[in-house]
Amino acid sequence: MQDRTTELTGKNFWSWEEFDYEEISVRGEGYTLDIYKFSEEIAEYFENPDREFFENLPPKELADIRWKRTPLKESEQEILEFVTPTYGRWKGEIVDRQDFIRQIANQPGSYYSYDDGGSTNFYLIAPDRRLVILINHNM
Repeated sequence: MQDRTTELTGKNFWSWEEFDYEEISVRGEGYTLDIYKFSEEIAEYFENPDREFFENLPPKELADIRWKRTPLKESEQEILEFVTPTYGRWKGEIVDRQDFIRQIANQPGSYYSYDDGGSTNFYLIAPDRRLVILINHNM
């Protein structure tokens, strides 16, 4: 995880897993959600990141869209809905986490980035909650 967050943010930091969910089909389609918590010191950095964070990160290999401040634009709500599905068979915590992610993405104070290529990767950083959220939806 540390290598992935360093690539995405340009900042090297430790985080610990808060939640993970994975559902992959035999055809390789699927959904993964990873939520990691980081330190108060890192949260302070993300409250006001430097210009490099917005201008050059994540690198083009990881995301089409560089870091932007939340809330998501109206034109990007379709991406958010795609990466936070609630399938009929899903119950409990995964459904709660999807609602939680939509709430963070639609309020000020966090950052998001995504890659909408063959599969969609969506990244969300919430400094006030000390969370980094990584989603991959490949359907």
